[in-house]
Amino acid sequence: MRLNHFLALAAGGSRREADGWIRKGRVRINGIPPEGMGVSVDPEKDRVTLDGARVELPQERRYFAYHKPRSLLVSRRSQGGRRTIFDALGASIRGLHAVGRLDLESEGLLLLTDDGALSEALLHPRTALLRRYRVWVRPIPDPKKLRLLARGTTVEGLSVRPEGVTLEGADRGFGILVIDLAEGKKREVRVLAKAAGLDVTRLIRIQFGPVRLGTLAEGTIRALSRTEVEALRRHAFPVPSPGARLR
Repeated sequence: MRLNHFLALAAGGSRREADGWIRKGRVRINGIPPEGMGVSVDPEKDRVTLDGARVELPQERRYFAYHKPRSLLVSRRSQGGRRTIFDALGASIRGLHAVGRLDLESEGLLLLTDDGALSEALLHPRTALLRRYRVWVRPIPDPKKLRLLARGTTVEGLSVRPEGVTLEGADRGFGILVIDLAEGKKREVRVLAKAAGLDVTRLIRIQFGPVRLGTLAEGTIRALSRTEVEALRRHAFPVPSPGARLR
C-alpha cells in the first residue's frame, strides 16, 4: 500500500494532506524517514509514525453528522486563538476529519469521517453533490433580486450559479431563502448573495447529498446510518451503466 494512502486511512486525512506530512518530515517508517513520496508500506509489518505517534488502520470506518455551531473553525489548528470543532468535540472525534468546510460564521451539517477515499470523492466537482442551505438575508428579496441570485456570479475566478433558489418566507424584516448548490466553493453562498445586493445574516447548511441535518441539536454529533453511508458511496463511486463507453 502506498504510504500516502495508508496515512490518509490511518490518520483520518486526505492523500494530499498525507503528502504534506511526508514532505514536512513528520512521518517515519520503522523509525526512518521515507525515501521519497512513492514508497509503499506493509500495514501488518511496518511501524508508521506521525509526529512520533504510531498510526494504524482502523478496524472499521466511522461516519458522523455534526451540527456545527457558529464561531467554530473547521480546522485542525486554531487561528488567532479561535476554537475549532476539534477543540469542542475533543477525544470523541480523534482520527476523524471534516468532509469539506463551513466558514467561521456558518452553521449546520458537517460530515466527519476517517474514510479519506470517500471524502475526496464526495468533494470532487464531478460528483456534483447537493449542498442545501437555509439563509437569512436582508432586505427581503424582491423578484428582481431573486432573478439576480439565480443568475449566479463569479467565485474564485469561475462562473457559478445555484441549482435552485426558493424564497421560503420572511421574518421581522429578513428574507429566508433555501439555496441549493452542486459544488462547495469558499463562501459561495455569501458571494452569490452579495452579487444580488443581499446581506447574509445567518447561514445554516441543512443537507449534504443524501444526509439531512434534521433535528440534530447544535453542537452534537450522531453516527450515520448504514443507509446514509451506502447512499454517499453510490454518489461518490457510481457504477457505470452496462452500455456506457469506457475511455
